[in-house]
Amino acid sequence: MSDDRIRTIINEIEFWKSHKLLPERYCDYLLALYTNGEDKGELEKPQPKKWITFMQIGLTVLLLPFSFLVIYFTRFPSFLQLGFLILFLFYAAITYIYFKNREISSHHLSLIIFLSLLLLTSVYAGNIWIPDTYVIFSIIMLNFVFWFYISSRKHLLYLKISSIIGIVFSIVIIIL
Repeated sequence: MSDDRIRTIINEIEFWKSHKLLPERYCDYLLALYTNGEDKGELEKPQPKKWITFMQIGLTVLLLPFSFLVIYFTRFPSFLQLGFLILFLFYAAITYIYFKNREISSHHLSLIIFLSLLLLTSVYAGNIWIPDTYVIFSIIMLNFVFWFYISSRKHLLYLKISSIIGIVFSIVIIIL
């Protein structure tokens, strides 16, 4: 069989494996069959360049200071500030999904920044539309409940602890 056809078959089997169309052990067997038992080596997906990953991590980390800068130190109209915050939120979500799919360990950092930006954006939007303190505290509490839900689904202890602390503090502030 020609190398081109074998490469196509191997790519198709890897697609099946990544999308769980066949059980993993069957895909491993077929890959071993078509690669003659050799190590995947060059067949693995190329990893993104390190500097691109570091650049994305750096930009993601800078989203929080930039969002505070946009809110507190600019004289933009509030809808424009909210638009910037939503763009920052989308970028943080995209980097989280990208890092999670590439199995880069920085996806935890992207998740934390995404959730922090979600909290900041929802509080800012709530403060613009309904400037009532109980509504703002309810928005904060709902954010922490969402954090707890995410931590339960993804089994993230650090997020579960921070969400419980946030919920407790929100309840204490609402009661007092």
